[in-house]
Amino acid sequence: MYIRFLREDYDPATGVLTISALPIRRSITEEFAEELGETSEDIGDSDEPDGILNYVTAKHGHHVNLRKIQLVVGSALLLSIPLFAQGATFAPNASAAVFSAGTLTVSHAVYLRAEPRLYGQDRLTLLSPGTTLTVINRPNASWFHVRTPDGKTGYVVSHPYYVEAHYGPSQKTVTAQHGAAPGTVATGTVGSAAANSSNYTAPAQTTTLSTLPTLPLGVHLDPNITPLAPIHATYEQKFQAVLTVAQDKLGTPYIWGHNEDRGQYGFDCSNFTEYVYHHALGYLMSTSSRVQATSVGDPVPIGDMQPGDLLIFNNGGHVGIYIGNGQMIQEGGGLGKVGYLRVSPGSYWYNHLTAVKRMF
Repeated sequence: MYIRFLREDYDPATGVLTISALPIRRSITEEFAEELGETSEDIGDSDEPDGILNYVTAKHGHHVNLRKIQLVVGSALLLSIPLFAQGATFAPNASAAVFSAGTLTVSHAVYLRAEPRLYGQDRLTLLSPGTTLTVINRPNASWFHVRTPDGKTGYVVSHPYYVEAHYGPSQKTVTAQHGAAPGTVATGTVGSAAANSSNYTAPAQTTTLSTLPTLPLGVHLDPNITPLAPIHATYEQKFQAVLTVAQDKLGTPYIWGHNEDRGQYGFDCSNFTEYVYHHALGYLMSTSSRVQATSVGDPVPIGDMQPGDLLIFNNGGHVGIYIGNGQMIQEGGGLGKVGYLRVSPGSYWYNHLTAVKRMF
């Protein structure tokens, strides 16, 4: 059932986030085609709890004690999603892959999967609560690549309801933060040989973080993938990497839910932009278009728009990436898939453009 999110109330005493919603009788495409030509971020699907979970993770990561999501329609409790096993900590998507984990403990029965995805016939075995897993790496914020006590390898979801991470000294990672002065950050490694789910490969390399350029607002580097363009690449190389990753997904259908793993077969608009910057440049950032509108990228005047910039429409109702010549590449936007739309002066989308964010 499609629903419109009306209000989101967080109770810090209980750790419960209550989403008050209203059912939508018509399809979301019909509901919003005339208004924006794109599915609003305030629209969800109650039959997709994973999408609701990722929506909350992307938008409400600042609530460090968040323990339960309740979806309420009228006075009825439609859905209740417990989030964390006792002692687990909340790790929002934007920085979840920056970690040093040694082992995981299975809190609730969870499947070990052959691939980092929720769908398909790739379940290897059901892991029992109490099982200790050794972390091999973390390909993205939603999955751990692990080894079981009997030597099997595969993927488990990183949701703290299912697994509790035990953080240790096995890997020290330092992230260059927005606004950090050059020369003030310690030395670390960027670009491990861990799997990159975009299927792009490049030689792994060691970089001294003390010489890294300043990252855009709301962005961290993912030490667990090797992006197409490293942080020291030229502007032209970075834009080409962004364009390559984005164009590789042309035609991928619209699927709501802020889940990068669905990038193999579907995106929502802000999930697509995060996916592109992640795999092109190694960026970790929020998958929420509202958060991208307020807290990601360095704002520049609309008249200074350049290829590679993140474009914000209707204050976060939709997002895309400018590729030059009055065009952007984006997911949805009335197309129902990844494709090109005009953003030249006088066009529909230019008239709805509310912010431009410089990403490199």
